[in-house]
Amino acid sequence: MSKVKYRVREYTPKTENQGSHSWFAEVVINNDVDNAELAKKIAARTGFKSYECQAVVAAIADIVAEEVLESNRVSLTNEQGTKLVSFYPKVQGSISDADVQKNQAKYPGKTVAEESMLTADLLSWTLGATVGIKFSQQFALSKQAQKVKTVTAADEDDEGGTVTPTPTPSGGGDNPGGTGTVTPGGGDNPGGGGNDDDDAGDTN
Repeated sequence: MSKVKYRVREYTPKTENQGSHSWFAEVVINNDVDNAELAKKIAARTGFKSYECQAVVAAIADIVAEEVLESNRVSLTNEQGTKLVSFYPKVQGSISDADVQKNQAKYPGKTVAEESMLTADLLSWTLGATVGIKFSQQFALSKQAQKVKTVTAADEDDEGGTVTPTPTPSGGGDNPGGTGTVTPGGGDNPGGGGNDDDDAGDTN
């Protein structure tokens, strides 16, 4: 089993509305594996030249970026056909009756939100990524967790900035006790993502 490192961090809220005192776990990242390192590992398994593999990895990154701009979902699978990760465009945007009533300068005399009011300038676009359920379950079963550090409230945050614990998801999906959505948190979890069923649709 591979060792996956984590630390336990203490969270002490400064005000009552920031939750309660708690301890939470966060992953510790050893290294960032770049294209060159990936290429070496691919070359060792396939017999292709390392520079050829690096060119392919770079091309995949470019093609994924191009395809999602065409409103396509791009899924990467392994040789067994297991979906590892999917990339797709995401959009957020809404307008409510309350929004309309608060902005009478823009919507004079209106009190109810209408479909036509949800214009493109109110939309926020991002890229989404989901991890395949089978791959995620395999990772959970194969890893060997290793605690490397405890960070108390008295310690200086070695990641910088304010740390708030990532809420533990609850619900269904493949993620035991989780919804498949990862909430951005402190430390090494910069945010976003979730789990994507290999057979069904997204869980987030």
